[in-house]
Amino acid sequence: MSKNIFQPGDRVIIDPVVANKDMRGRVFEVVRQLKVNYELKPLDGIGPGVRAQPEVLMPAPEELLAKPIVAVAPLSTGSTVRVKQARNIDPTTLFVVLSNGAKVKIAELGGDDGRYWNVPRTALEKVTIDVAAAAASAQVAEV
Repeated sequence: MSKNIFQPGDRVIIDPVVANKDMRGRVFEVVRQLKVNYELKPLDGIGPGVRAQPEVLMPAPEELLAKPIVAVAPLSTGSTVRVKQARNIDPTTLFVVLSNGAKVKIAELGGDDGRYWNVPRTALEKVTIDVAAAAASAQVAEV
């Protein structure tokens, strides 16, 4: 069985036959060749790097390379976010990031009996909170 050979900087995809649903259709850049695997970096910026065997890698097709790849900034643990699109999550509810990856684990700010959701990173937007305004409103509420 012949092995695929790639150089650092090459754009590749994981064979759709063996790729899981989170990896299917995503373009990766080869970072370096290891002894057995290749180390890959996702071009969309979602999730950590990936290691894959040469047999499951394919050169990225032109139709995927022609599409603009919008890099999504990673969210750090503890960030406050809002869900932009989901069937059963209110878009005005604030959440805190518990862990980051292709799917982000989030919990409702203030708690919800230990419940959490796994949401695609692309469905989230980071929210900044004006601490001074929040403190002022909290003081007004206490009076």
